[in-house]
Amino acid sequence: MEDQRKKGAGLAVKVLAALAHPTRLLIVCLLLERERYVQELLAELGTTKGNISQHLRVLESQGHVVSRKESNRVYYSVPDPRLKELLRQLECLYCPGLTGAAAAPGNLARPA
Repeated sequence: MEDQRKKGAGLAVKVLAALAHPTRLLIVCLLLERERYVQELLAELGTTKGNISQHLRVLESQGHVVSRKESNRVYYSVPDPRLKELLRQLECLYCPGLTGAAAAPGNLARPA
């Protein structure tokens, strides 16, 4: 049981570390809506193609996003339903205007 817990904690740390950069987190959030190609991400994020490509490489190398080529475009998506659920929970907690649920971070109830 203890080995499973350590293994699970290690996996969680890898996921959270990959999402700890704001650009990577935003990329994954956009990819949860639907698969996208780099130009679409550029239009949404307003950064450079090199920057987005660098973050996509990190996410893809860790298995958090997958790519498929169609014609001259490479489309990216999030394959892991656990990552999708984690991001949906974060969205409920920290982006209530998008989901209509929960409270903003500053309004979260603190344990007594």
